[in-house]
Amino acid sequence: MRRTIARAGGDADWAVMVGDSITDIATARGAGVPVVAVDYGYSQTPVTELGADRVVSTLSALPNAVFDLLRARRPAQAAQQ
Repeated sequence: MRRTIARAGGDADWAVMVGDSITDIATARGAGVPVVAVDYGYSQTPVTELGADRVVSTLSALPNAVFDLLRARRPAQAAQQ
């Protein structure tokens, strides 16, 4: 994940993974990136049990979850954005 972010010209310190499975959450954890899980995906295990930083039920809830995680991770820089 970190290589993908870098190849896209991004910064892992400003990245958030969005997914719906244990694989997505494990990938984010391995990269040291916060993760939002959607509870309407394909996971057989409820995503609330998979250890995501946030769980959302609608796409409209995603921006707030992402920005909350970024602010928590980098409060000084996020406040300047």
